[in-house]
Amino acid sequence: MLPALLLSFWLVLQYAVAAHVRNVAQTAAQDAAIAMASGGDPAVAYELVDRSAGALTSNVTVRPSRSTDEVSVVVSADVLQVFPIGSFDVTVTARAPVERFIPQPERP
Repeated sequence: MLPALLLSFWLVLQYAVAAHVRNVAQTAAQDAAIAMASGGDPAVAYELVDRSAGALTSNVTVRPSRSTDEVSVVVSADVLQVFPIGSFDVTVTARAPVERFIPQPERP
């Protein structure tokens, strides 16, 4: 009975850690996309992930891309393994429109 209880506890804990890292990565991607859309640096995502889930993640990567109308940021991270079976990783994407100034006569 005790092994089944421990296994259940570890699996629930692994799910909670993975869910937390996913939420932090999503927030980091959104903040980086907003920063990039207004001319800022998408590296803000690294700082956010490090401060919010630094001990729970490894191999954090931020891949920004930009077109004329939209910016996109993909944040990927490996999740700490609580249970030593399998590997857990998180990949999220956020998009934001590029901020542009349109003079009054040219506005629709």
